[in-house]
Amino acid sequence: MASDSKPAPVQSAEQESWYQRLQNSGRVGIIGEKLQPLIGLVLITLVFMILAPSYRQWPAIRDILEQSTVMLIMATGTTIVLLSGNLDLSTGSLLALVAVVTGSILLAGMPVWLAVIVGLLVGALGGFINGVIVIKTGVPTLIVTLGTLMAYRGLANMIGAGKDMSRFPDAFKVLGGGFVGPFAITVVSVVVMWFILAKTRLGFNAYAIGGNSEVARLSGVNINRNKVIYYSIGGLMAGLAAIVQTSRLDFAHPNRGQAMELWVIAATVIGGTSMFGGVGGIGGTIIGVLIIKSLQTGLIHLHVPSFWQQVAIGAVIILAVWLDILQRKRASS
Repeated sequence: MASDSKPAPVQSAEQESWYQRLQNSGRVGIIGEKLQPLIGLVLITLVFMILAPSYRQWPAIRDILEQSTVMLIMATGTTIVLLSGNLDLSTGSLLALVAVVTGSILLAGMPVWLAVIVGLLVGALGGFINGVIVIKTGVPTLIVTLGTLMAYRGLANMIGAGKDMSRFPDAFKVLGGGFVGPFAITVVSVVVMWFILAKTRLGFNAYAIGGNSEVARLSGVNINRNKVIYYSIGGLMAGLAAIVQTSRLDFAHPNRGQAMELWVIAATVIGGTSMFGGVGGIGGTIIGVLIIKSLQTGLIHLHVPSFWQQVAIGAVIILAVWLDILQRKRASS
């Protein structure tokens, strides 16, 4: 017996709404993922502007931008490491090591350009060592970089403990002093890393390795070589952040950068870079850093105790990772 049900009318392309077409193409999810960090930043800014009148003033905004520079420089390197499916917990200790090495060279009367170059090389070498240990031993990156976190901090203390590393040459202070120097260095760092990720094979390989390392290997990608390069870049950017911070503070100390790697990883993940690799980018990292610094500054303006600030930002980190896991589950289903 023939069925009484009638087939549903088929919509033409003209009748189909723009949102339906976008949804059918799969781009609604992509756009939503890109906008989430930005929407979060806007909401956080609006809430603090309403609750804290002093937050609306230019000094508060300038403070956020100035404090974001060092973290953002380091986060550009962390972004490419995370995108490749790896992790680096040693960057805070590496920052301290570069700071005391650079400070020691400056106080020895060496030229500023030499101190800066040696500092950057020390940072890149630290990242290089991380990458080599990971690929040669097969030990998980969490364990390797936790070990180098302690080792680099120990080296920093060996070099800088008990020394007065301050009052550096004026030529060195230009790099981190004021607003223009750090901001210009940060912009260059962001643009260069964006170009690497968006326009070069090295950046494409980071997404490929983080997305599916086995497929990347079968496609001819040299995974081990690329991992060492990504870790070296992460170390280099930690070194650059150390130089900018040391220049700004006019002071180097082996205790600098403690737990900074956690803040940087948190900002990168909040900005949409997946802890599991293959998803993210520099644009999201910028927003993630601004979210962290906006939260810190806003809570200070509301006179919230520092320990509650840590609780609030910790909750945001957990939320960001949880959303990342949900998005991955939805994408795989």
